[in-house]
Amino acid sequence: MSLRNAMAHRNLLYLLTLKELRTRYKKSALGWAWSLLNPLSQMVIFSIVFLKIFDAKAQTGDPSGLTNFPLYFLSGLVPWNFFAISIGTAIGNVQGGSGLIKKVAFPHEHLVLSVVAAQFVTLLIETGILAIALLIFSGPKVLLWLPLLLVAYLLWALLVTGVSLTLSAANVFFHDVNYLWGIVTQLLFYATPIIYFTATIPVALLRHTANWGPTGTFITAFHELMYDGRMPGLGRWVYMAMLAAVSLAFGAWFFHRLSPRFAEEM
Repeated sequence: MSLRNAMAHRNLLYLLTLKELRTRYKKSALGWAWSLLNPLSQMVIFSIVFLKIFDAKAQTGDPSGLTNFPLYFLSGLVPWNFFAISIGTAIGNVQGGSGLIKKVAFPHEHLVLSVVAAQFVTLLIETGILAIALLIFSGPKVLLWLPLLLVAYLLWALLVTGVSLTLSAANVFFHDVNYLWGIVTQLLFYATPIIYFTATIPVALLRHTANWGPTGTFITAFHELMYDGRMPGLGRWVYMAMLAAVSLAFGAWFFHRLSPRFAEEM
């Protein structure tokens, strides 16, 4: 991906992002409320399963002292939805933009970047509402970590962008990618500590995988910043930065290599 080329077409990126935001809930009675209702409904379902059916106890945040499973769950689910929805939408967006690709010369990466940018706006809105809930239940200290949370979110967005570029380019040539991603998303969801606490996993290998897997390390960092109220360790920051850089570099290279052949393949 050429940064100079992307900057030259930044107005197109802005328009595509605006289109994504405007058409997401077009002709829907509840509109943008769905972006909040979906995670809230999942929170209710998993809270009933976790607290009532399995009679489990929520872990206490250290040092926040917060003991609230719904807030722990949402602290992981909100950024997870950004990951899953961005990639899934981007995969279809490149293939769906075949008419534009065949007729107009423009950076094809913008079809991916616009999706990630639009979904990132949704992530910030949902996090803002979650921050209000955390402020009510755990006090004003949560506000201290919001700047660092934004830095972690930006690294998360870079990783998501890289994966989106890779899979959306591959899907043009192998449509199985779109279907495989649905399966992989489910596997990653349960391999990532969103509905459970890492410390409760009895098997050391599984505990390490959940804590330091590519998605697990980010979600753990988000939990530490929002639920625990503390800064993730330096090692985790370095690891997240490396994952983001490698994902973005490979995704940009892979997409750039394949994009000249999109028109003839479509």
